[in-house]
Amino acid sequence: MRSSLLFLAGLIVCWSTTSAGEPAVSWSGTSWQGERALASVSQGWKAVVSLQRGRLVHFGPAGTDTNLLFAPATRDDPAGWGGHRVWLGPQSTWSNGWPPPAAWEHSGPESFTIEGGVLRLVLPDAGDGWPRVSRVYRWDGARLVCGVEISGGTRQAQIIEIMQVPRTALVQALVPPDPVAPSGYVLLPAGPNRQLLTDFPPPPQVTLTGRALLLRHIGVILKPGFRPQTLAAIEGKYSVIVGRVEATGAVTEPTDRGFLTQVYLGGPEPFIELEQLSPLFSPGGTASFALTLEARSR
Repeated sequence: MRSSLLFLAGLIVCWSTTSAGEPAVSWSGTSWQGERALASVSQGWKAVVSLQRGRLVHFGPAGTDTNLLFAPATRDDPAGWGGHRVWLGPQSTWSNGWPPPAAWEHSGPESFTIEGGVLRLVLPDAGDGWPRVSRVYRWDGARLVCGVEISGGTRQAQIIEIMQVPRTALVQALVPPDPVAPSGYVLLPAGPNRQLLTDFPPPPQVTLTGRALLLRHIGVILKPGFRPQTLAAIEGKYSVIVGRVEATGAVTEPTDRGFLTQVYLGGPEPFIELEQLSPLFSPGGTASFALTLEARSR
């Protein structure tokens, strides 16, 4: 079923059956913070995608108002639009340096479809040789798959997916022995750090217990990078878990020396960013990459 952005006030529902004969979880029209949105519930968890922000803005236990993501109530908030951010990279190749193109960060979709429980949003063209971007959301049980599909373009590109959580969260990562980085992770260029560091004293944001690293926001910018893995953010009685789905497409090389799972701990920003990055894809073709989002009661 295809719909334009002339949003229907009633339910937008498309039921299909899975290979096992069970009905696919679908999406229905709703309002979120006064914005046109689509909501879906699976196995006790609720997801809301704002059509005016073109992204996932809410994930939490169904039947409550609890949102485990950071998403400001208004699009005028200086912290940005929050939720699930999607950029193409590497960021060092952006022609304007900063901010990201509005097509990725501050635009609703040109169109969207719902088929077989899969919500697909086509973003505007960012130009500058970048591929076209579509966001794709679907449930896998209690886990929400948040995917990105790219096509065309004249430059190689990397898919960068970011999930924002409140700055009060504690982030957990694993740091097994690594021949490149003695600490099992690297520090990426961010804030006062201007280059990728593989050997450094322990930052004050970090607590190490065995091979488990606990990261906290202290108002000082830090961006550690890890070998591809699942991240967990502890928020009160919940753990928010952000995993990875293997990329598809013609891969050229990894970036950041292969440390493609990253965490951004900001200065004044009221959020922490859990990031999953794809390798670089060859120009002109099609490719996809996804992260997974789930939560568990502690």
